[in-house]
Amino acid sequence: MNDTPLGHRRWAIADGYIPEGSHGPEPEMTSHETASILNASDRDAQVRFTIYFADREPAGPYRVTVPARRTRHVRFNDLDDPEPIPRATDFSCVIESDQPIVVQHTRLDSRQAENALITTIAFPA
Repeated sequence: MNDTPLGHRRWAIADGYIPEGSHGPEPEMTSHETASILNASDRDAQVRFTIYFADREPAGPYRVTVPARRTRHVRFNDLDDPEPIPRATDFSCVIESDQPIVVQHTRLDSRQAENALITTIAFPA
């Protein structure tokens, strides 16, 4: 076993956008942005999301816990405290954690019957 921590404490997602509409059954086919977070450490990770916009001050922090040795898929659509993330609006995100984590970014755009899905590793900052 490798004792080196897996992941980083800061991540960035430069391309965020929650489409306003969806096509297909909910919640599976609801258009969304997701941060898939892996916490391979032996301690729970306290994770903060700060959302940046082109035309206003940042929103957040949004807080989630990712238990030790677990994964959590956080839909940006579901983040509503301190405020909902607006639909049909470009945004970026900085994710900070008190434990090393790995973050993958996924978008499902189901505005049309021909769905689009993209996924990529977030930028470890």
